[in-house]
Order: sequence, then structure tokens, then C-alpha cells
Amino acid sequence: MATTVKKTTTKKTTTKSVAKKTTTAKPAAKKTTTAKPAAKKTTTAKPAAKKTTTAKPAVKKTTTKSVAKKTAPVKTAVEISVNGNKKIGTLMKEFNKQFPYLRLGIFYSYARQEVAKGGTIYNIDRDKTLASVRRADSGGDISISGNKKIKTLEKEFDKVFGLYVQVCYTDKDGGRYYTNGYKDDLTLSAFNKKCEADGCKKGEWK
Repeated sequence: MATTVKKTTTKKTTTKSVAKKTTTAKPAAKKTTTAKPAAKKTTTAKPAAKKTTTAKPAVKKTTTKSVAKKTAPVKTAVEISVNGNKKIGTLMKEFNKQFPYLRLGIFYSYARQEVAKGGTIYNIDRDKTLASVRRADSGGDISISGNKKIKTLEKEFDKVFGLYVQVCYTDKDGGRYYTNGYKDDLTLSAFNKKCEADGCKKGEWK
């Protein structure tokens, strides 16, 4: 009978070891809590929203300063209108005002022959109009501008008014001359600038 009692005691000891093994499942449940840090990463989208505010400086570039420069008044060349009603003195004064280093000498047509002979010529009375001194078969209007060549202007006066005209200047020493040679191929503006650079006297239209 003593042998039957020992067999029952060995069964009790084996059941205890089985019970201990079932308790190992609890640590596995703790591992499922690692999903919480992943949820925090979704908050990084906020800095991206701040970048959209950089569009404001681009609006400041559309200033009107460059537009204001374009609307600045543009200087235009002044043309001198010449017709029969204009007085000689008025025309000479207007010419010198437009081209301060030049003078306009206006003579009767026969003065051309006197120049060829080396004689002395004199300006027409400045109180007379062009119509009163022009050649009988002539008449019309001309204009004087800076881009007109000296020889072209002199030919126009001869053709339209029948008058001998010379573009003149006064050098730095006070000598009074009229243009010839290559100078007649220059425009009025170009020759006026040359006289200024050479130190010629200005404002002596008389």
C-alpha cells in the first residue's frame, strides 16, 4: 500500500510547473504599447504651413519706381520756323539761342560775288522782314533744326529767299569766321558742340 501513495504525489508536483509556464504571456502584452510614439510624428506638418507666408516679399518687388522713370518728360529738339514775315534780327537771335556758339549771317544775293572778289560784305538791316529783302521771284518757308547740315541750310536760303546766308562763329581769340570746307558737311548741332569744345565765344549773335 505504500507504493500507491508515492505515485499520487508525483502528479501534484508536475501540475505546478505547468501553471508557471502560463504566466509568461504577460510581458508580451507590454510590447504593444510602442505604437504611441509613432502617433507623435504626425505633428511635424505644422512647419510646412509656415512656409506659405514667404509670398509677401514677392509683392513688394512690384514697386512703381521703374515706371516713374519711364514717364519722365523727354526733351525734344526745337525747330526754328522761317517765313517771309519774320524779321532778320528775330531770326538771328532765335538761331543763336538754339545754337549758342554759332551765328547766322544774312546778306543780299550779290554778296556772294563780293566774297569771291575778297571784298567786304554787311548784314541786312535787322529790322526788315525776309519778305522785304528776298529776291522778287522767290518765296516760301523753311525750318532750321539741329540735324540739318550747314550746306543744306545755306542752299535752302538761296533757293527759297534768294539770299546769301553763312553760318558763322567767333573763336576763343575773338576772330569772326564763317564755315567752309569740311565744316559745311557737319550738322548744326555737331558744329555747335565742336565750337564749344574749341573754346569759341557764345551769345554773340550780333
